[in-house]
Amino acid sequence: MILHIGCKVNLHLALKAVRPDGYHELSTLFVPVAQPHDDLEIEPRDGTGLTLTCSDKALETPSNLAAKAYEAFAQATGSRPGVRAHLIKRIPSGAGLGGGSADAAALLAWLNARAGERALAPKALATLAASIGADVPFFLLDRPAWASGIGERLVPADVDLAGLFILVCVPPQRVNTAWAYRAWDAANGLDRERPGPNPAPALPEGLEAALAAGRVLANDFEPVVYREFPDVRRLKERLLALGAAGACLSGSGSAVFGLFREKAASELAEEALADGGFMVFASALQPPRP
Repeated sequence: MILHIGCKVNLHLALKAVRPDGYHELSTLFVPVAQPHDDLEIEPRDGTGLTLTCSDKALETPSNLAAKAYEAFAQATGSRPGVRAHLIKRIPSGAGLGGGSADAAALLAWLNARAGERALAPKALATLAASIGADVPFFLLDRPAWASGIGERLVPADVDLAGLFILVCVPPQRVNTAWAYRAWDAANGLDRERPGPNPAPALPEGLEAALAAGRVLANDFEPVVYREFPDVRRLKERLLALGAAGACLSGSGSAVFGLFREKAASELAEEALADGGFMVFASALQPPRP
């Protein structure tokens, strides 16, 4: 079978203080997006263990999050089913779209659905997912959610953006996440405490109200990333000039997304940006799953 694996964008991302373990507390609003997407061709096989190949040969390593997900699930359940998987990568790495975490979550869900009596309860599966990567639990939930902690504590968000169109634009530059955190630390001070927004299950009704309330389309990484990568800043400016109702960096970048009210406007912007040498992925935002 083939699993179609979407990505995420952050409609809001606020960084807080550094924890004793070196991770940053944060508050973010995750939203699932259909494009770009990876495909995972997966099937049972005789024997035990995971055989994983990838369209990007550099990702055929034990450090691939999908491979880590298999090993974590095997240890948690005491079972090593035979699995053959081929990953077709389309979600760019180093873009802040969570592609590796999405792949890991898809494999975890597939394994758990076939584990029979060894299947993990949802809470246990989410805990296991968090041990693989902070974003992995969100992809198991697969609906808009506020996240806190390092991104692993989730509260489903009553956010319905159906009817809006999104362009996810990826420039040639890539942003290293560890660098982005260090740059933010240098700009703000390691011990700087600040409140940040509290996770909440709802947003004001309507895009304009949400924008006016300052609850969405804000990302604390933007100042440091845009200072180091001015072309990424210009990409956001271009999206706004092309008619986006709002635009923002996703995660630590380098992807920037724009939200459009009209499909025709998004199509014109998609054409203009693709001609500029960017990778551009268009999709319609869907209502949250029940």
